[in-house]
Amino acid sequence: MKPQDKPCFCSSGNPYKVCCFPFHRGAAYPKTALQLMRSRFSAYALNIPDYIIQTTHPASPDYKEDISSWKKGIAAFARDTVFQKLEILEFSEHGTVAIVSFIAHLSQKKEDVTFTEKSFFENFKGKWYYRVGHLVEGKAPTIVTGKQLKLLPLAYYGDPILRKVGAPVKEISEDLCRLISDMIETMDACDGLGLAAPQVHHSIQLFVIRDPIEDEKGKVELGEARVFINPKILKKSEETWKMGEGCLSIPTIHADVDRPKKITVEYTDLDGKRVVEECSGWKAKVILHENDHLQGVLFIDHLTEKEKEQIEPFLKRLHKRIHDGTEM
Repeated sequence: MKPQDKPCFCSSGNPYKVCCFPFHRGAAYPKTALQLMRSRFSAYALNIPDYIIQTTHPASPDYKEDISSWKKGIAAFARDTVFQKLEILEFSEHGTVAIVSFIAHLSQKKEDVTFTEKSFFENFKGKWYYRVGHLVEGKAPTIVTGKQLKLLPLAYYGDPILRKVGAPVKEISEDLCRLISDMIETMDACDGLGLAAPQVHHSIQLFVIRDPIEDEKGKVELGEARVFINPKILKKSEETWKMGEGCLSIPTIHADVDRPKKITVEYTDLDGKRVVEECSGWKAKVILHENDHLQGVLFIDHLTEKEKEQIEPFLKRLHKRIHDGTEM
């Protein structure tokens, strides 16, 4: 039997030649995120790293600048792994975003390395791409939520909205509450510490964070979701500290940013109450980072000229991938 006539590795039950083969050969492109998920799984099984790279979102945290090294890593994983079965648990698609939860039944050196993942996909320039995934070891069907998908598409580096000053929020309406709920889900899905409204294409004075809780050893865990409406930074300490920052709108790029150690912030909470709060450490840093977004400022703007020169080549390549469609 020819390889094309064998059952497809994506476990669809269809012959490979009419299932994922056309996608791998470039004769067609998946019309849904679920098709893309299946075709990526079979590409791993058949050791086709080029397809994995081509279908990874240019703003994915998994995207690697060194394509050659990335390709070798995928090939090594494929060679060392036996792909037994793909089990789809959940599929939900809404507008330009989608989620696929699945169990990948795998083994390496005769040992079971099965994992469960909730993968997020984004329709970018008319094509579906893998954005990010949350992985759990073993079989974990409880990862399925059954909830309506509420993820929002992100604005990426180079999008003009990231340089605009957001308009004040006039009222806490049902639409605003719905936006806030979707922002929190999007922030969590993307493993973010915070998310500002301009990052999801809403130029208003609003951001959300996960309360960073620091233990005695400096380890940070994420606490409850917090909402900041029409925030104002009232006071900043002269004492500063420098620590690494990243941004969901500028993926794959990180840099140390010097910020005030303590701040006083005034904001309206979800109940419409005006609150004044003193913050320090990571919480202050996150609030300052997100508040910057509302003023059209990015974390890279705080770098020294030398630091900006060092990351400039990476920013240019990121911009080309996202906006020009090159290096993809």
